[in-house]
Amino acid sequence: MINFYRSTLKALLLLFVSCIAARRLPEEYYPDNFFANQQSLKINAALQKLEHAPQWIPNWPDSKIKMGQVSGVALDNSGQLLVFHRADNTWDANTFSIRNVYQAIGEPPISQPTILVFNETGVMVDSWGQNLFHMPHGITVDSESNVWVTDVALHQVFKFTPDNRTAPALVLGEKFVPGDDDKHFCKPSAVAVLGSGDFFVADGYCNTRIVKYAADGTKILQWGKRLGESPFVLSVPHALSVSEDRSLLVVADRERGRVACFRTDSGAFVTAFRHWLIGPRLFSVAYSPIHGGRLYIVNGPTIGPPPVRGYVIDFSSGRLIQTFAPGDSFSNPHDLVVSPDGTVYVAELDPHRVHKFVDDTLRNETKVNVTRTKPTTVEVGVAGGWEWERWGSWAGAAGSALGAACGALLLALCRARDGKDKHTHTEDTTHKLLS
Repeated sequence: MINFYRSTLKALLLLFVSCIAARRLPEEYYPDNFFANQQSLKINAALQKLEHAPQWIPNWPDSKIKMGQVSGVALDNSGQLLVFHRADNTWDANTFSIRNVYQAIGEPPISQPTILVFNETGVMVDSWGQNLFHMPHGITVDSESNVWVTDVALHQVFKFTPDNRTAPALVLGEKFVPGDDDKHFCKPSAVAVLGSGDFFVADGYCNTRIVKYAADGTKILQWGKRLGESPFVLSVPHALSVSEDRSLLVVADRERGRVACFRTDSGAFVTAFRHWLIGPRLFSVAYSPIHGGRLYIVNGPTIGPPPVRGYVIDFSSGRLIQTFAPGDSFSNPHDLVVSPDGTVYVAELDPHRVHKFVDDTLRNETKVNVTRTKPTTVEVGVAGGWEWERWGSWAGAAGSALGAACGALLLALCRARDGKDKHTHTEDTTHKLLS
């Protein structure tokens, strides 16, 4: 009888602990791949709720054009696509020292053109950028047709004017020297430029900061923290986009899996977007004023789900509304850009290629509605993310209630056992005394 009570107590204690922690039973109680299958079903159900747009255009651009790791894409003011690639150079585990110093400083810069220009049909119409760069990363074009690029090996930012593509008009940072002061960057990842000429640099990989400059390169302000729970904590600010209609700088906070939005005038945090379907890594973001504001993003590869895809977020509601990919998923997307008519271009590191996606519905519209809204001051979750938070709260409450019930049952059983054990012990003692 005592052994029975002990076994029952052990079982109830295990159940009680599981209730308190709201933990699932060990996986050996379930069929093989049960949880993987459940996760897959959940992801597929979520994807089916989204519009699968824009649509992938296969065999674009001209397949005869060979590229290296494609690190960035940008659109110029005539609608042509600029592709920034690394040709024969690759970024791998041996590229930098532990102190972020480029390990091939003695080697010459890339001799092939690193910037390729394509028209809408995918024909290459221009190329330049040879003998300038070692490890290309970000690229953007401003309203004056200046081209801005970053090189993570050089730790520098460059501006090229339309009439001179061989010598930069502005250079920030010291060649090959990483740092975190006003004169140095450490693997700067991206640039975004306002209509006024003021611009932002994501000093992304080492310094986790955003720096704002005047048009002449004078530093105005900076923000970004490495540790803590603040919305200013950044973990590889990897790509930038400007929302002029909302006065926002939009940041792809890569290793935190979120889009973070800050005021362009002060750097004040405004809002952020994240979603469980996007996952823990978000590589690039582009803002478009289409239909009151949309965010186009690509996530990145992780161990296990979710799939690597592109998503479209409605800015006003914070909801995922569309998803896009070549087939089921991308392999390793690195950057994207969106045109005024909703055409999206995505750069992939491996395989070395560029994808084009077209949204015919948006292309057929003749007017783009732009809505100005007053920025909020709280961090929000994309719809769906909040559903998971509600589930978590419900599970926690249910777990607490169930835990209390288990505790009461355990206490009652302990009291019953104590009473029974005392009674048995008394009978045994009496028996011994009588004998």
